[in-house]
Amino acid sequence: MVLRLTLLERILHRLHLLPTPIMDAFAGVLFGRALVIAVRRGLFDALAAAPLTEQQISSSTRLHPHALRLLLDACVVGGYLAREESAYRITSEGKKWFSKDSPESLVNLIAYFESLHGRWMNLESSLENGGPPRPYYEAFSEEEWRTYALGMRDLARLLLPHVIRRITPASEARTLLDLGGSHGLYAIECCRRRPHLRATVMDFAPALVHAAALARESAVAGRVELHAGNFLSEPLPPEQDVVLMFNIIHGLREAENRALIARALAALRPGGKLFILDQMRDEKTPASDLARFIPLMVGLNLLNEIGGTAYSVQEVKSWCEGRRVKNVKLRLPGVVLLEVLERVIS
Repeated sequence: MVLRLTLLERILHRLHLLPTPIMDAFAGVLFGRALVIAVRRGLFDALAAAPLTEQQISSSTRLHPHALRLLLDACVVGGYLAREESAYRITSEGKKWFSKDSPESLVNLIAYFESLHGRWMNLESSLENGGPPRPYYEAFSEEEWRTYALGMRDLARLLLPHVIRRITPASEARTLLDLGGSHGLYAIECCRRRPHLRATVMDFAPALVHAAALARESAVAGRVELHAGNFLSEPLPPEQDVVLMFNIIHGLREAENRALIARALAALRPGGKLFILDQMRDEKTPASDLARFIPLMVGLNLLNEIGGTAYSVQEVKSWCEGRRVKNVKLRLPGVVLLEVLERVIS
């Protein structure tokens, strides 16, 4: 939600007279929780076909009419709904993100966020101890793995249009390895664009369950292999033209990242490329507040989930041990894509 401030409110903000901590610690947190409930209760689904009255939405979502008014009007202010006389309708913003038929729908990612809300109650302990007692995924149920995999697929679909043209292997490429690929979406799309390419997606077995279904439904099912295993300890398939490490490094310790990058580079054929995508801090390039804020929030969440953090671009480049590293420009605040060549700079 991006609130539109009046001129007076902007002036008050600059003079430090607008109590922004109330928005950060109260209103923003509460609206996020309310939005998760709205998605789970099917509020946006109910409005997909036509505007509805408050009573009709109440009947569909099984939410109390008087209480529902607060939620509906909050979604109006947030830009996801609009109110016209006695009825509410979903806006183009709401349709884009919350319609199940939208190719950019984030409903699965929002469902995954709900699982994070409960674990955020342990953030103070993680800040004291440098992480949780054990990684969250060790206690995942089958349903939690499903929620995670589908949520990460939503996130990948959001990123895919921005990165696919930059990671599509050269025409002569034959092999691609996607480490921690979970849903397999990146590997599937790369294979779709290169008819001679074969891909291997390596991740924990429970994370690959839904990747199997996605691969079967695609036109490249026979060229995408799912390899269940721990890429931190097991040998990586050799002779790769491309290796992807997307949204991995923020969950690992520095020593683990150094070792994994070294092994990924060793798995490449001469002239191969390693692509690293993550939410990174950039300490040398001017950036917007949004671009600086997102990696920090991702880092705090990963700290609480598995003891992760938000690394800087400069740190990641230092792990590549003399290889040429190119920062590929993306129009995504806080998201960085690095291209690492297999050859050492002489």
